[in-house]
Amino acid sequence: MEQWGLRESAMPLEARIKALLERSPHRPFWSHKEEEADFSTNDYLGLNQEGVIKSILQECPPEWLRGSGGSRYLGGDAEVFSLVEAEAEKLWGTSGKKALFFPSGLNANLAFWSTIPQRGDTILFDREVHASIRQGIRLSSAIAWGFPHNNFEEAERLIRKARGEVFIAVESLYSMRGDTPEPKALRYLQERYNCHIVIDEAHTTFIFPAGQSWSEREGLTPLAVLYTFGKAVGLVGGVWIAPPWLIEYLRRKGFAGIYTTALPYCIPWAIAQILYRNTYWQERRERLWGHIYYTSQLLQAYHIPYEGLKGPIAFLPANHPLPLKKLYPPTVAYPGYRLTLHAHNTETEIQELFSYIRQ
Repeated sequence: MEQWGLRESAMPLEARIKALLERSPHRPFWSHKEEEADFSTNDYLGLNQEGVIKSILQECPPEWLRGSGGSRYLGGDAEVFSLVEAEAEKLWGTSGKKALFFPSGLNANLAFWSTIPQRGDTILFDREVHASIRQGIRLSSAIAWGFPHNNFEEAERLIRKARGEVFIAVESLYSMRGDTPEPKALRYLQERYNCHIVIDEAHTTFIFPAGQSWSEREGLTPLAVLYTFGKAVGLVGGVWIAPPWLIEYLRRKGFAGIYTTALPYCIPWAIAQILYRNTYWQERRERLWGHIYYTSQLLQAYHIPYEGLKGPIAFLPANHPLPLKKLYPPTVAYPGYRLTLHAHNTETEIQELFSYIRQ
């Protein structure tokens, strides 16, 4: 084979992949059964569990009950996408910021991080940010350095040797640990070094009173914020909120949006309706935060170690036989259970879960 410029692989592809599979934990698909208590999904406000999404979709005008047929740039655009963007701007578009809709949060992160930071710039990212952020950064021509989770002293050390425009990527609520970044540290870095804070609010979108963003609640002024609709909103998609010049550049250059088929029109129509009816969901938010407080009190009362509950997510140690999704490295640093709370949970369900924990 070598005389033809070819080479033999050290290990055939099938054998190589099977060897990798042996070292990887099993990752099965997992469907939630309606009759079971839900402590796993991201349906934080219960809009799916309690039939709100179904009801809203049934209201959809017949003209929007169809697929898009292409990307928004190739015949697939419709006013329903602009409607979502307009509603998002009303909620989160402070200081004249604009919105741009994407079919998913993953798609939105790929578009942003592969497009906005340029060659000669520097990206710093918390090592526990979403995989979609990390993959977008891989496609960027900017320099990229990760820093240990919530270690802003290390982030500052890296800033001091950074070049060009400096971007710091964080989440408002980390999807595995359930904790948040330190707002004071972010404000300090932004003011001291004039760097660009970019926040993924996937797990805090729509859960605070009046639908307020975590960034605004904490008094932050990030360059851009991503809000997604696959968690508390109960559907799919996301919007970047950013200054008009950034949104226009992302619209023209963000390949992950340009080359992706737009969602069926009933989806953005339903998202717009949920955002428009923002005040309808306040009682659900209050229930959710009541369950978060109640669960934290129980965990402390029973001296059960946990991380998070800065929102609806907690991470519990692996030494309990819990009816929850068990997570393994590299998704998390060490094995454990992700506990997710919802407006549709009850105190009785939470108490029954604790019967497992106390065993």
